[in-house]
Amino acid sequence: MDHRPHVPEQDLTWTTEIHQVRTRLRFPLRATFRWSSESPLEVEVAFHPVGADDVTWVIGRDLLARGLRTLAGTGEVRIRPCAGPGRQGQVLLRLGAEPPYALFLLDRAGLESWLDRTWAGVPPGREAEHLDWGFFEGLLADR
Repeated sequence: MDHRPHVPEQDLTWTTEIHQVRTRLRFPLRATFRWSSESPLEVEVAFHPVGADDVTWVIGRDLLARGLRTLAGTGEVRIRPCAGPGRQGQVLLRLGAEPPYALFLLDRAGLESWLDRTWAGVPPGREAEHLDWGFFEGLLADR
């Protein structure tokens, strides 16, 4: 039986221009961040390279939030604040565990503002209330 409170599903997206960093060169690229209250722990980030298929990564929402303030993540995904234009600077997002890494710079204030909207939808610490536990209960029932 589902005891979760009924909360309307929310989908929030943010499409922004980021820069892929290669040595000292920066290449503009569009990226779309998507969050859903049905999967409140994760953010899908779709990179839209010109002339190529989109590439999508799934990144923890809390990892992105920690990366606004300090170096966060291990392995495949790392994010940290860095100097850059704007009042709050930028964040550097590294994808990939082995060189050559994919490095991206994006607007820190924009990411923080968008994340704040997701926190308004499902506050930190309340994510479990929005998860569909039926899948896990089914796995346990099959044991």
